[in-house]
Amino acid sequence: MKVLSPTLKERKRYILFKIHSDNTLKKETIAKQCTDACLRFLGEFGCADAGVQFLPETWDSKTKTGIIRTGHKWVDKTKAALTLIKEIEGKPATVSTILTSGSLNKLKEKR
Repeated sequence: MKVLSPTLKERKRYILFKIHSDNTLKKETIAKQCTDACLRFLGEFGCADAGVQFLPETWDSKTKTGIIRTGHKWVDKTKAALTLIKEIEGKPATVSTILTSGSLNKLKEKR
């Protein structure tokens, strides 16, 4: 089997987001909310094409920030899906995106 050339590989983008909520949040809950929001907005096929993936090791419960990985063509749609999260565990919450980058290390510095 041939190896894919770099021009055929999917380019990834990382989205740093912050959740504004009064309650304490667990990374499992956030992962479920993010994937559910993307599934509702993009559908199963769109979510698979975008390659949306919550990175649980990047969740910081003190600052309530996390990082999601997506494809470069799906950044705007993924951001729109995140903004549709209105409540987490029955309590009101809003999600705002802070920064988008092609490098994970840049986002980790900006936290």
